[in-house]
Formats: sequence, structure tokens, C-alpha cells
Amino acid sequence: MSFLRRLVSFTLVQMVIEVAAVAVLIILLQALLNIFPSAFLQSTFGDTLANILYACVIFGVLFLASRRLEHYPLSEMGLPRQHWERPLLLGFLSGGGLMVAVIFVLALTGCYHITGIAPLSAVQLVVLIVASGLLALLLLRNKGKRKMGFFHYLLFVFIGFGLLPVAASLILLLAAAIQEELVFRGILFRLLERTLGSWIALILSALAFGVIHLTNPGATLVSALAITITAGVIMAAIYLLTRSLWWVIGLHLGWNLFEGPVFGAQISGKGTYGGFFSASLTGPQAWTGGAFGPEAGLVAILIVGLVGLFLCIKAARQHLIVKPGWRQQTSQGAQSEITEVPTNI
Repeated sequence: MSFLRRLVSFTLVQMVIEVAAVAVLIILLQALLNIFPSAFLQSTFGDTLANILYACVIFGVLFLASRRLEHYPLSEMGLPRQHWERPLLLGFLSGGGLMVAVIFVLALTGCYHITGIAPLSAVQLVVLIVASGLLALLLLRNKGKRKMGFFHYLLFVFIGFGLLPVAASLILLLAAAIQEELVFRGILFRLLERTLGSWIALILSALAFGVIHLTNPGATLVSALAITITAGVIMAAIYLLTRSLWWVIGLHLGWNLFEGPVFGAQISGKGTYGGFFSASLTGPQAWTGGAFGPEAGLVAILIVGLVGLFLCIKAARQHLIVKPGWRQQTSQGAQSEITEVPTNI
């Protein structure tokens, strides 16, 4: 085996190559997109198009790395081609549920106020809730049947109508969730874990996730720390439990979609992205998150942090924690000595 092949066989070297490839290609793509007017790039369509392209580039790097560098199928990395719908949906509902809990506490403490909702948006929100509930009941009732009838498709039409106010935001936020989860859980956490173990990988990937958000408008060291404790930990913990990137992509999407387009709060200081409600947050910045959004507030830190801690404990109890490479070697050496004892007696 040549020196170069031996070098790229090391997990940390593979991680550096993949992260560097993503960074270089994103910078080149950004430079290419600069040929368009800034007004276009800042528009909803331009921003959505750019994020879709970024997501495609990152997925392309991961796909090539799985084939040429790591020699692992995408399914082992957490992106199986089949049965991806269920973890994506469960993750989405979980992320939305966490944000509902955060907004509920903020509303109870008098910090969250709805300042406006368009009549048509109110109707669409009701249609969305009713149609989704009816479709869920139908699917549960016909659990063993694959064939869908006219009423199923009619409900899909109503759901589409209900999602119209957030359709553009949904696509943009999905692309953003894919980007961040492929990089921070699909590359950083997964490859760090192989060498340094689950706990160190969780800490380092969560810190990196918090630091990258320092570039967002209105970001502070406190908001970066909040992102680290909440999103950085809970995403890694869910990946530990499920080994599914679809799960964490869904959770990321659900959290952001409910935070901005649904409840009208700031998403990491970048805006609300329109939607059903316009709202305002009042009260202490430490409690509400201020201009950065609820995810930087103490409410989110407590709720999401406790859930993340629970998931980490659950992963440990299920023996899903990967030991650092040096501890694995020590354990293997001790085991070999034990197995050799009977032959020497």
C-alpha cells in the first residue's frame, strides 16, 4: 500500500479532506453566483436557489467520499434510499413539537404575542390541521393497505393548499437543514466518533455548530453557546440513537419551520421567512433570545437541553456509545491476554 493510500485511510484525514472539499466548492459556487445581481440573490427565489445548490454540492461531496474515499455505502452513513419517509416525518414532528413547547412557555410568561394574521392564512392553517388529522386517521385505519382512494388524494390537495403560505420557506429551510446536517452530523460527528469516541465527537461537533452560527446577524457568544447546548447536543444524540441523517434533517426542518414561518419568530437572526403569523417577543433577552430568536433564550436551553441530556443517557443505557480508538485497542489487548491464559496453564 502506497504512503498516500495509507494516509487517506485514516479517519481524521478523511474528515479534513471532506470538510476542505465542501468549503472550497461552496466558496467557488458563491463566487459563481455573484455574477447575478445582489437584488436577485437576496430575493426569496434567489436565496432558495442558492441554498438548493449548496445542498447539492455538499451531498455530492458526501456521495463521492462514500464511493472513493471511505468505501462505505450512504445507507451506513445514515442516508438509506428506502424507508426514509418515516424518520424524516418523525424528526419533523419532533422538531415542531419542541418549538411548540418553547413558544407555549414564552406565551404563558407573557413574552410571546401574535401581532397579526391574514384571514386567508388563518383559513389555510385550519384547513392544514384538519386535513392532516383526517389523513393520519385514514392511514392508520388502512395500515396494511397500499392503495389510496379518491379521498386520500383530495386531502393531499387540501394539505397543499394549507401549506401555500410557507411553501417557499419550506423548500429553503429543507435545503438549509440538509446542508448543516450533512456537514455537522454526516461528516464531522460521524468521522470524529470513529477515532475519538461518541462523547468527544458530540462535544466537538456541537461546539463547531455553535461557532458557525456566530456569523449570523445578531449573534453573540451567548447565542452560540445556546446553539451548542441545544441543537448541537440534541442532533448528535438523535443520530447516536437512530444512526439516521433523515431523522436529524427532519428535526432541524421542523424546528426552523415552526419557529419562523409558523410562529413568526426570528430564525437564528436571519428573519422569520413569512408564514401564518406575525409576532413579537418581549421581556428579558436572556429568557426570550432577543433578536437572534427563541433558540438563544433560556426557555429553549432548558427544554431542548433537558431533552438532549435524556437522549444521551438513553443512548448510554442502550450501549450505543462508541469508545475512543485508543480505548478500543486497550480493550482488545486485554481481551487477547485473557483468551491466551488457558493455553499457558
